Amino acid sequence: MSNYRLTDEQRSLKEAARRFAENKLRPIALETERKGGAMPREALKLMAENGYVGLDIPTEYGGLGLDIMGCAVVLEELSSVWFSASTNAMSLLTGPLLVFGTDEQKQNYLPAISSGNLLTAFALTETDAGSDASSIQTFAARDGDDWVINGRKIYITNGARADLIVLFARTERDAPRGEGITLFLIEKGTPGFSVGQKYDMLAHTANPVAELVFDGCRVPNSCILGEPGGGFRYMQVGFSKARATYGARCAAVAQAALNYALNYMQTREQFGQPLSSFQALRFRAAELYAKIEAARQLSYHACALADAGTDDAPVAASMAKLFGSEVSTKVTEQCIQFLGGHGLDKDHPVERFYRETKLFQVGDGSSEMLSILISRHLNKQAQAGMHARLASD
Repeated sequence: MSNYRLTDEQRSLKEAARRFAENKLRPIALETERKGGAMPREALKLMAENGYVGLDIPTEYGGLGLDIMGCAVVLEELSSVWFSASTNAMSLLTGPLLVFGTDEQKQNYLPAISSGNLLTAFALTETDAGSDASSIQTFAARDGDDWVINGRKIYITNGARADLIVLFARTERDAPRGEGITLFLIEKGTPGFSVGQKYDMLAHTANPVAELVFDGCRVPNSCILGEPGGGFRYMQVGFSKARATYGARCAAVAQAALNYALNYMQTREQFGQPLSSFQALRFRAAELYAKIEAARQLSYHACALADAGTDDAPVAASMAKLFGSEVSTKVTEQCIQFLGGHGLDKDHPVERFYRETKLFQVGDGSSEMLSILISRHLNKQAQAGMHARLASD
């Protein structure tokens, strides 16, 4: 199954990524998660050497130049082994940089990203601006040919070790909601920029999460990505692509958990017979499998729409992430039940899969925020239908 409109090339990509993830990535993942440290830079370099960093970066800049569906099938296989690694395979910066960046910015950063030499972080979230991104307070004031930035960002993935920060800052205090926000590219070591608190997170410790502090951080005008004030619109380019692939990544984690639980149920005996012989458990596993496949196919559908550039691609991407996030949480929780005490043991991977799924419901657009976006779309459809009926009367 899971061959929704996949070409021969995409199937080959998927199989190659599966071999790499199983043979090369899994040993590093197990060791890193056991120790509880950050993903080694050597692992990022290994991914890059095999073509698994900068998936959507054009070949002229050293990437694979994959479309969104191609990215999804690769990310799916990487996620099934180590979701934290898949996070570094496709930067949220790439989409906006390709569309709105200058030639100099593209030359400076895209080859470095695809080679694994430059790690990026997406600095959006603030204390009073999480899902409500338009409420950010970090401010950049114009000073001649420079900008002076003041503010704090919280819960930034890879924030503690990123080489390049994609910073969202307000540049117009009284601009209408969603406007007056500008994207800045801030390199590590820039005076006035520092790493604050390092958070001890429930999951994804391989990509350390940190607070970023900007205290009189002065940068030249050349650090702006796109035009001043266009940041909110540019952000949607990165999010739409990421959300379309997210459902497949969620499905991959859920499938990995279910596969592990099913193998365990073949050998674990209760009342003189393996758990797999109990009809109630088999039926429950079948239901979980159906939900996983639905999440995967919805994500593939969203990716196909995004590659086609249809108007409904953004809402399809939101639905794919929302559904995939919720399914993966339910599946991994049930898999812990299948394993009993073993499901809570860190010597078994299912407890990590479960912890990872909690991020899915929060990061890159919370489930609540996505529900708002989808409901707005439904409301617009309903209003359009009502207007059409009134016009025909």
